[in-house]
Amino acid sequence: MLERDIAGDRAGDLQRPLVVDLDGTLIHSDLLWESIVLFLKTNLLRAWLLPFWLLAGKAGFKERLANAVELDPAALPYDRTVLAMVGTERARGRTVVLATGAQRRFAEQVARHLGLFDLVLATGDGINLTSHNKARRLAELYGAQGYDYIGNSRADLPVWLGCAHPLSVTHKPFRLADGRATVHSGSVRGGVAHALFKALRPRQWLKNLLVFVPMLAGHALDLPTFMASLVAFVAFSLCASSAYLLNDALDAQDDRVHPTKHTRPIASGALPLPLALAASPLLALGAIALCATYNPLLLAAVGVYFATTVAYSAWLKRLLMIDIVTLAMLYSLRVLGGAAATGIPPSFWLLAFSFFIFLSLALLKRHSELINLHNQGKDKTRGRGYTTADKTPVGIMGINSAFVSVLIFMLYFNSDNVLDQYRTPEWLAGILPLLVFWLGRLWVLSFRGQVNEDPVLYVSKDKVSLVVVACCLALATLASYGA
Repeated sequence: MLERDIAGDRAGDLQRPLVVDLDGTLIHSDLLWESIVLFLKTNLLRAWLLPFWLLAGKAGFKERLANAVELDPAALPYDRTVLAMVGTERARGRTVVLATGAQRRFAEQVARHLGLFDLVLATGDGINLTSHNKARRLAELYGAQGYDYIGNSRADLPVWLGCAHPLSVTHKPFRLADGRATVHSGSVRGGVAHALFKALRPRQWLKNLLVFVPMLAGHALDLPTFMASLVAFVAFSLCASSAYLLNDALDAQDDRVHPTKHTRPIASGALPLPLALAASPLLALGAIALCATYNPLLLAAVGVYFATTVAYSAWLKRLLMIDIVTLAMLYSLRVLGGAAATGIPPSFWLLAFSFFIFLSLALLKRHSELINLHNQGKDKTRGRGYTTADKTPVGIMGINSAFVSVLIFMLYFNSDNVLDQYRTPEWLAGILPLLVFWLGRLWVLSFRGQVNEDPVLYVSKDKVSLVVVACCLALATLASYGA
């Protein structure tokens, strides 16, 4: 591949070093933004320092960040095609140089990890090694047209102009001032718009259907109530997507070593970190603006939900059991949000039932992760406070929570609320065995390692679960309107 891309005879190729850019070329991400996110993740209360560090110039800013965080070079989204090309050229005996605007400490860590480079040129000593600075440095070492270069952006134009054979990982070629154009090398990279939409996790919006629960439980099946619930659904969906972007940005390095999460758009490098970090607050502001113009109570509920999700992403999810309780609260906050939007006060029974069944689902999510880790021969996942030894107590608590929710529903069935709201409440008794069957089945499947994703998403694709939900809705309808 590379032999075909680089013109000239084989001996001439070997005499010219191959110079490889790092950010956006060798990796799908940018180490400056990677280090900023790592700093925010570990030093959130010191984030106010970042603008002051910029006063030292870009090179000084990169150096301070490099001294403040620890980068794991094994947890970077490498372009495997570029790595293969570099390995092929080095095996031929060619000199391979890593020339990057990344800080020298990070660049050297990457080079040591890969073991493919003969020389590392990087930002340091007050010089930001990008664009014209990089072109001048390479010209000093190898002379005009004395090297081949593979890069990825307009900042590389001066470097390409000074090299013998310009290569780019971008599919669309860059036109140079001397009439030449870059040749595509590297893997094919997808569109950013698709990656952004995927990172919003629209499938997760299914959880926000919980805002319609107060409307259904209160039997307020009219258009104004439905529209109020729909506004709540949109607001919670915007907030949730904002939180997912922030969470995935903060967890990018952990996700890259996860068996399934490594394909997420931010972790894989398909979605640039700066775009994700810019889109996250915009979505949150959109949700807040929608709530502020509609209902102050909804604004309060969404505000608490968003603050909790941010705290969960930044800190709480790493704390034993606190993460699970927080997840259960986030589910319940959706129900409260629907109540705030519609003005229908939630009953004690609804809140109690919701908390315990959501607590069971949160424990189910963690238990499934631990079972899968155990099956993979691993002991602990990065960024969590659990080991596989915890799977048994987590499972016990989850099963107990599930059947506490069943008990609460059984007591509700005998309460005065049922007599007030249902014409033929006897139909509700049929929901009890369905709940026992459904929750018991989910937990058995979890112990078998067959629940491989978020339980709510699993249920949305599980035919048995969908049939159970349909039957429960049918029984509730008969209880409400049956003769």
